[in-house]
Amino acid sequence: MKPITRSTAWIYGSMSLPLAIISYPLAVWIPRLYSTEIGIELGLIGLVIFCAAIFDAISDPAMGFMSDRFQTRWGRRKPWIAIGVPIYAMAVWMLLNPSEGATVLYLALFFILLRLATTLLGLPYAAWGMELSGEYHTRTMIQSAREKYVLAGLIVASAIVLISEEVFDDRTASFVLSNFSWVIVTLLPITAILVLFKVPEVPVAQTPRVSLVQSLQHMGKNKLFFRLLAIELLIAGGENFRNTLSLFFVQDYIGADRVGRLYVLYFGIGLLAIPIWDWIAKRFGKHQSLAAAMVLVSLISLACFALDYGQITEFYVLFALKGFCFGAFAYLPRAMLADVVDFDTVRSGDSRPASYFAILGFMTKCAASFGGLSLPLLGLVGYSVAKGAVNGPSELMWLGVLYAIVPPLLFIWALYLCVTWPLTARLHQRLQRLVERKQARYSRSSMDGAALK
Repeated sequence: MKPITRSTAWIYGSMSLPLAIISYPLAVWIPRLYSTEIGIELGLIGLVIFCAAIFDAISDPAMGFMSDRFQTRWGRRKPWIAIGVPIYAMAVWMLLNPSEGATVLYLALFFILLRLATTLLGLPYAAWGMELSGEYHTRTMIQSAREKYVLAGLIVASAIVLISEEVFDDRTASFVLSNFSWVIVTLLPITAILVLFKVPEVPVAQTPRVSLVQSLQHMGKNKLFFRLLAIELLIAGGENFRNTLSLFFVQDYIGADRVGRLYVLYFGIGLLAIPIWDWIAKRFGKHQSLAAAMVLVSLISLACFALDYGQITEFYVLFALKGFCFGAFAYLPRAMLADVVDFDTVRSGDSRPASYFAILGFMTKCAASFGGLSLPLLGLVGYSVAKGAVNGPSELMWLGVLYAIVPPLLFIWALYLCVTWPLTARLHQRLQRLVERKQARYSRSSMDGAALK
């Protein structure tokens, strides 16, 4: 395999920028828009988020298998991305610009359509990145470049909120989300064209093909993969549970009515921290770095719970420290997945990164449904999101518990799985040599078989 250049990695990562922008409004602003301005109950919004995760249970594995199996003259990954981009843009526009009479069915339709479009272009895109290199640290470099674009996209998302608040003096969710939609539908086609025409697909190695049933059987025997799924579910679940409550916590528990500056700081620190996490991962290993990030975020969460209303400066400091860990949560599990796939390749002889990423992506989206669980729980303790509503000390205390205490409880189990992770850089080098030998043997046998015909 030809070594990938750093410039190619940067071009590949560029499409992550517009794709990342949507994650901020989905997690933070959509619940506020559809509950406070449209008037849909929090429990119903949470149900939509949960049902979308069920839909992903079907679409993600199917898309992963198809992307791995269907080879075209343009490659295995590029055609799906080209199909997904216009669907994604349309779904974003409709979801972020609802009419005043929008119903929960409207929300469900375009939320699920956006999930489908994300699957169509996101899974092949992610698998493509894993195939660009087989080397342990180069894979970290590729995922790191991609994550820098993710954080840049989140900074752009925060800047949209900041400009809406400070320049236009409009903090309504409908105005903010309309601005998001314009930026996303403009940037996504530009970056998609750049990636499709400038980044080559890696030629598919001659390997034996296995059926869907055999593929699932091999995955079921990959114990490291199940461990990584558990890590992803616990980390992403805790963060999504928290993120859905972020706007309520910042505005009602802390008393910071303008959040644009806060998130620019958060994601800006996260972007600056990625080179540090790269160094830590190279020095101590990806799994140990991820464990360190979990410990730090847990301590920060507990400190946030101890804050009183009006301690905005103190919260800014803690939130910036949490932003320092954001990149580690986002890209280290995916860099670990690329290594885990090699175990399956050695056992079966077939490389199926998209199928693996589909399952991991499904687990990430299941974790996103945790955000849907936090909303009904918030309503259950008597918290009101109606305009002009005043919540008492008990309701605010429970908001603090859900935001700051629940996520660290989930991290405890993920921390144990990371600390005991067995796949080190040295072991992966031996694994990669086995993969290369197996693929070379199969290529030679295929050529010999063709010569005898």
